Amino acid sequence: MNATIHGIIDHMFKDIADTAETRALHEELLNNCLEHYEDLLSRGMSETEAVDAVVDSLKGMKEVIDEYPKKPGLEEKKPAQSIPVMNPKIPEKEEKPQEEPTEYAFAADGIRILRTDLKGCDLVVGKSPDNRIHVRCEDLNQIICDQNGSALWVKAVDKTKKSIDEAAQKIGSEEFSVQGLLRFIGKAIGSVASNISVSWNVYIDLPAGRLQEMDLNAKSGDVHVETTLPERLSIHSMSGDAEVEAPDATAAEKINISTMSGDIDVKGNAHTIVLSSMSGDVNARGVYRTAEMKSTSGDVEMNGEADQIHANTVSGDVTADLLNTTVARIEGRSTSGDVEIELAPGTDSVHTAMSTVSGSVSCRIPDSGAGARLQIQATSVSGDIRIR
Repeated sequence: MNATIHGIIDHMFKDIADTAETRALHEELLNNCLEHYEDLLSRGMSETEAVDAVVDSLKGMKEVIDEYPKKPGLEEKKPAQSIPVMNPKIPEKEEKPQEEPTEYAFAADGIRILRTDLKGCDLVVGKSPDNRIHVRCEDLNQIICDQNGSALWVKAVDKTKKSIDEAAQKIGSEEFSVQGLLRFIGKAIGSVASNISVSWNVYIDLPAGRLQEMDLNAKSGDVHVETTLPERLSIHSMSGDAEVEAPDATAAEKINISTMSGDIDVKGNAHTIVLSSMSGDVNARGVYRTAEMKSTSGDVEMNGEADQIHANTVSGDVTADLLNTTVARIEGRSTSGDVEIELAPGTDSVHTAMSTVSGSVSCRIPDSGAGARLQIQATSVSGDIRIR
């Protein structure tokens, strides 16, 4: 049961006399709308899109319903009379239009945490030209900035919720006509849908220094970070790519990035890095103590230095190219892809455990036995395994 649809139907009949015929029409119209709504959801539409489609289908019913008898004693409201101008010869003082702001700016002192909650836009985090934090956007009406203690929030305006809430307040109002309500709902939801389809960017510029935490959420946009890494960096996106390009060798305590259908590309150092994508490629280049990387249908690749590497994918390849001889453990797993591990020159004391069902296995490094300093475990079902 959708409350918005139910409320609109009730409002359309609020001035109509209660008879067996009008009750039957009300019930039939409500059931048809709800069935149409559920059908649209089952075909992949969002709730907003489904309500929008149902509202469009109702616009022609206003004239039909108005043909039925009205409730006894109900009088048509007269249109409001315009107020005459008492002295038209004296022009009113024109107010100068206020210039719309192009950015938000915050003093960096005391801000240790940056959090974003965005959707339908790309996010770029870069360097500030001064000692302030700048938040820029093509349309500042799309975002809200809020500083709460040491945390700075940058959020997208939830226009879907705002439109539905405003519509719910209008439903049942004696002063709001059905036609006006339908027009209002259609415009509000249409505006939301258009905003979702338009790509716009948010830019956050940070001054020199180091944040304690950066938690960046972009539901359907790309995230690009090109500033000094904070102590903890988290990036989450549903369908966008995540890219990190640290301008210096500063190492984060932890980098945690996850996407559903986007690629992940990290160029930066961290004590621990955890990267996960469902259908995108995962790449990391840097110096790490522990690197955990996985994808379902993408490739996984690590280049640089690490003490421990855990790389898993289902239908992609796993590639590890090591530059340090101090690595202690490497795990590479794939179901239908290849596993390739390139060790740094001079690496010795290696023990390998390799297995594949229908692929080939090769290792150019002599095996030093189970007590070797470097333990390598590489498995695949239908792919090749190569260690050199």
